[in-house]
Amino acid sequence: MGEYAWYPGRELTEHSNVARFCRAHGLDGYRELQRRSIADPEWYWSSAARDMGIVWHEQPLCARDGRGGIAATRWFPGGRTNLVESCLERHVRRGRPDATALRWEREDGTRGQLGYRETARLSARVATGLRGLGVGEGDRVAGYLPPGPEAFVLLFACARIGAVLVPMFSGFGTEALAVRLADAEARVLVTAEATTRRGKRYEMLPVARAAAEKVPDVRHLVVVADEPTGTATTWRALTEAEPAETVHLPVGAPFLLLYTSGTTGRPKGAVHTHGGFPVQVGSEVRYNLDVRPDDVAFWVTDPGWIMFALVVIGCTLAGASVLAYEGAVDHPGPDRLWRLLDEHRVTVFGSSPSLARAMMTTDGPGAAASRLRILGSTGEPWTEDAWRWYFHEVGGGRCPVINISGGTEVGGSLLASAPTVPQTPCGFTGPCLGIDAVIEDADGAEVGEGEMGELVVRQSWPGMTRGLWRAPERFAHTYFSRRPGRWSHGDLASRSDGEWFVHGRLDDVMKVAGKRLGPAEVEEAALGDPAVAEAAAVGIPHPVKGEALWCFVVPAHGTLSAADADRIRARVADALGPAFRPSRVIALPELPRTRTGKVMRRLMRDCVTQDPPGDLSTLANPHSLAALRAAVHEAADG
Repeated sequence: MGEYAWYPGRELTEHSNVARFCRAHGLDGYRELQRRSIADPEWYWSSAARDMGIVWHEQPLCARDGRGGIAATRWFPGGRTNLVESCLERHVRRGRPDATALRWEREDGTRGQLGYRETARLSARVATGLRGLGVGEGDRVAGYLPPGPEAFVLLFACARIGAVLVPMFSGFGTEALAVRLADAEARVLVTAEATTRRGKRYEMLPVARAAAEKVPDVRHLVVVADEPTGTATTWRALTEAEPAETVHLPVGAPFLLLYTSGTTGRPKGAVHTHGGFPVQVGSEVRYNLDVRPDDVAFWVTDPGWIMFALVVIGCTLAGASVLAYEGAVDHPGPDRLWRLLDEHRVTVFGSSPSLARAMMTTDGPGAAASRLRILGSTGEPWTEDAWRWYFHEVGGGRCPVINISGGTEVGGSLLASAPTVPQTPCGFTGPCLGIDAVIEDADGAEVGEGEMGELVVRQSWPGMTRGLWRAPERFAHTYFSRRPGRWSHGDLASRSDGEWFVHGRLDDVMKVAGKRLGPAEVEEAALGDPAVAEAAAVGIPHPVKGEALWCFVVPAHGTLSAADADRIRARVADALGPAFRPSRVIALPELPRTRTGKVMRRLMRDCVTQDPPGDLSTLANPHSLAALRAAVHEAADG
């Protein structure tokens, strides 16, 4: 572990949400709270739910019923609730009806905002409109929308009447959308006419129509448009209905069916509930991101990803304001992001390491980010140079980088940084509060300091998916078959001197000359070369070594010479050892990525091994595959 790069100041150690919580319970800081929350999760989760203001219409009988084991644990059994009461109505009743719940802006400069009372009323009207389309408790409503007010309001409208929201990535094509609509048996599809990204208009309505026509279950198409569009219902028509009453639901009632890609063609549908999900994300947003009522939080994400729901639910629980932006944050230039932070007075900003790396060649925000007090990050491991750029240039060296790591099925995070604990670059303070996570080797033994193993959870947590949608066997096999009684998360992790580090997905881990190696280590070494702008390391089957190390790079200056490639190989070997000298260094114009910036390393591996590529629905730049195939073919011929 390196030296600490950041120490918490008095404002955080005394006035943060988690500091106040610790004082209220007689605990000596975050580390003691972390230990007690894992040793006594019933105490922690019931205390946290009370502290964050969860509204119960009927009090739970207890915090946890674990008699069914980790996969079938029931949280807050016997309770009845509705997240709309906790996130919206509570603030209206408590004297903050006009506080801003949502700020939004589009790439063309259009902007607006919604207060808590306005959001509550609007969502109640849309809820009645959905009922008029035949939507009842448990029915699925799909949202195929860009970030903005409609996606924000639809979440609460569905929750209000017990419908299940099925968020769809706004960049999906027809087939990807139809597959998920059919699997969810969605009754209604809500879409925008179009979205804009980098100045280009992308039509969404034709995609939605074509997908809906493939799925008989979809009985109604709702379009965000002022004028009627064929047989579709307009969003405006929904908003003109009389407000619906909020239904009181069992805590285990689902409110969110969120799809995550698998390596096969069939996506996985994670199910999240009115009781578990708000408590889980409320804890992270309140105690790790330290969001307070006067904050404006902005996370670069899409309504189809878990982070949108996490930020919306967590921040409205806290009574804060959420900023949603439709478009590319670096268009027409990087100063667009800095203007967003400045003009919307953002105080909590979250991003992916990929976005930080893409912005490193630009000037930082300077005074435009002067109001920031918390930085967030998720999505993939950091490289140290990118972390330090984000910390110094965006956060001005004064803001903690709250690193969180989890996933769609987790309903939040398993690991997180804390705002009251010193930080080293790229690390986590450890497991999230109430999460009994350990790092194990292949035989199920905990690994020692500095050793890598799989991140495993030994007890259930409130945000854990209640299963995979209509696929109980797949749920059991995916998460519990390799380590019975424990959740196998699939992340490669290590710990050192009290801090934890994630090195990538287990699927991406390479085993070269008998030693496991995370891609982040190779990529960080390659990125130290001035000829490299981006890098991705992949293990390719090898008859002698087990796997050979291939390194795909985006040249910093457009081309990569043979001398450049040799120097990169030598740099990696010097950093990691001669056994890890890359067999191939292959230049690409761009790496295949998801819209959130994650590098799809499996596509590179599949291209080399000529295996089927699996689910490509989240690939943001499908044109990159042609260049990838050509480069691999040329390398094979060479």
